[in-house]
Amino acid sequence: MSSERLTIRTPARLHFGLLGWGPGLARQFGGLGLMIEEPAIEILAECSSKTRITGLLAERAARIQEIVRARLADQNIKVPCFHLQISKAPPEHVGLGVGTQLSLSIAAAAYHLAGQSVPPASHLARLTGRGMRSGIGLHGFDHGGLIVDGGRKGSDDVPAMIIRLEFPLEWSIVVIRPLKERGLHGQQEIEAFRDLPAVPPGFTEKLCRTILLDLLPSVAAANLLDFGMALEELQREVGGAFAPAQGGIFQPRQAHEIFEECRKAGLVGCGQSSWGPTIYAFSEQPRSEVERLVRKLEERLGIGNSSIMITRATNRGAEILAK
Repeated sequence: MSSERLTIRTPARLHFGLLGWGPGLARQFGGLGLMIEEPAIEILAECSSKTRITGLLAERAARIQEIVRARLADQNIKVPCFHLQISKAPPEHVGLGVGTQLSLSIAAAAYHLAGQSVPPASHLARLTGRGMRSGIGLHGFDHGGLIVDGGRKGSDDVPAMIIRLEFPLEWSIVVIRPLKERGLHGQQEIEAFRDLPAVPPGFTEKLCRTILLDLLPSVAAANLLDFGMALEELQREVGGAFAPAQGGIFQPRQAHEIFEECRKAGLVGCGQSSWGPTIYAFSEQPRSEVERLVRKLEERLGIGNSSIMITRATNRGAEILAK
């Protein structure tokens, strides 16, 4: 048993799109996404006389720790009682991968407090039931950066990381979250995937070609304009495939208005993360200029209607600090 205090900070993730699903594909889903510095999740864990969960998302965290504790007990790993405080976290179900990052963080804390080495995120994902459709967040927990995962061949698979690139840190990322919207999750998400038609012939091949020959080379060359064009093409294709489940190419009702305002401001690579409603766009202008553009966006979109922040990518995974 460890007597240390443990601080874990993990980035959020933007999901740029799944690559395919349906009976005609040998591997299901696959996808592309990016880890970002903010909004982050920060938790503090330390041994205690009884288990207590406090702070943000406490109810969700309590359920996760119960699952982790029970499954580790099956492996003869006894997790001591601990106090877990979640001091920082974005809202759930807004397209930022909060559930995965919170689950992996709690599992990592449990291993550490039990005096065990923390295993790779692929193991933590199996323990907590994450990575059912996307491997971006779990590999991002370990590595950060821009990630392509290869999907699942079977229902018990954890999606493999196929490609990871360092992402240009000089590019600003504007993250816009319509406050009154939530993306599909839970049983609704399960039903949506069940009812979605299989992707048409050539769909996955087209997306893979766009990623491999356009998007990834533009990141490697730090060419933001080409990256933005490739990402927006990817988003149009993926959004069209998901339109039957989310009522259109994009989920937030005001998405097209937001995209138009972003483009007027000179931002590129506009898209929706996962089921939304979080929207993102990119800029290589100086930070002071991006801040000016964001102030204009706040005026046009209404500060009370959207949360807007400026962040950047992170090429590091979760930080686990013991004291």
